[in-house]
Formats: sequence, structure tokens, C-alpha cells
Amino acid sequence: MLMEPTDTQENEAAGNAAPDATIAYQIGDSLYLNTTNRCSNRCTFCPKFTDMTLKGNELRLACEPDAAEVLDAIDGFDPAAVYHEVVFCGYGESLLRLELVQEVAAELKWRGLQVRINTDGQANLVHGRDILPELEGLVDTVSVSLNAADGETYQRLCKTPFGASGFPGVCDFIREATRHIPIVIASAVALPGIDVSRVRALALSLGARFRERPYVEAG
Repeated sequence: MLMEPTDTQENEAAGNAAPDATIAYQIGDSLYLNTTNRCSNRCTFCPKFTDMTLKGNELRLACEPDAAEVLDAIDGFDPAAVYHEVVFCGYGESLLRLELVQEVAAELKWRGLQVRINTDGQANLVHGRDILPELEGLVDTVSVSLNAADGETYQRLCKTPFGASGFPGVCDFIREATRHIPIVIASAVALPGIDVSRVRALALSLGARFRERPYVEAG
């Protein structure tokens, strides 16, 4: 059964929804897809709780788009443009909308595009099954927010609703992803007091690549 975020969490993230919210937006040579404001975590460092804009794009959704709306948003960009990749990544957890991701990703792969998903790595816990085989052939890269080298630190930073099962679930997701997705990256925000080298060592032990992300203090 799908684990939904609490109403309080969703409302805090959404605030007063913007009717002109951005579904697809470009950063560099990548196109990003904003499909939900919901998330299975409530990370202490997530900027969406103070500002839902990113590089001038309003990401506060009035309602979640369906697959046709996402594809229409993609088609609104220059058809001659060449994107390095299309990324499922807004201010929310895209894999909460697994069926939409599968439908849109299938169309993107048919068009010959590279597909990446940025995720908190808790989709298997959310959906109650291993969803990674369902992404095989549809996704080229998955980037998982690991952010900690131990469960206690992870819970303090990311406030997973799965409690003690959250951190092992993320580690299992990363390890299993290497069996189904060509490129698996585990990332960590360089928060004050975090030993990034320990997170890197864990990521590599799970079979993933590692990426350190800069910490930008909100406000």
C-alpha cells in the first residue's frame, strides 16, 4: 500500500499553490520535471519549506500534473534543442508517482532521450515492494540522496517517517539499483558537522558512485 505523507507535511510544502507553477524547466543542458510537491521525507535542510522557487521557476504546484500535461510541458520547449538528459526532480519525491514516471520515461526513451531520477531512495518502503525492476530500461541514471553514514544521523537530518527502517531502506535501494539502472549515484549535502568522507565510503561500498552537493543555507 502506498504510504502518503501526512496532510500537515504536504500542506507545509505546498502553502498557497501557484496557478502558474512550472512543470518543466531547464537548467544548463538538462530539462527537469516537477511532478509533485509531496515527499516521503521532511529534510531539515530542504529549501522548499522557505522558498518554492528555483532559478526563477515557481515549483509550488496547484495540482499534480498527469502524464499528458508533463509531456505537453516538455513539448513547450524548443523541439530542436538537444538535452543532455531529462531529470525527474522538482521539490518533491517523483517516485511517489511511480506510474506517471514509468509512462513519461517510456515516451522519453522512445524519443531517444537520457532519463535520470533524483530520489530519496525510499520508494521500496513507500510502495511495499521492490520497484527497481519496473524502472529497468526506462531510466539511465538514478541519484539517491544518502546524506548520512549512519541511521541516527540520517533520521536527525531527513526525518523519515519509517523510523529505524528508513536508513537501511535507502542503503538497500542503492544496492539493488545497481542491478537494474546503468548509473547509480549516491549523494550527500555537505552540511556543517557531516563527515562527507564517511558517506562517500558507504556509497562506494554499496556499489554506487558518489557526489557531494554544496550546502546553501536557507534565507
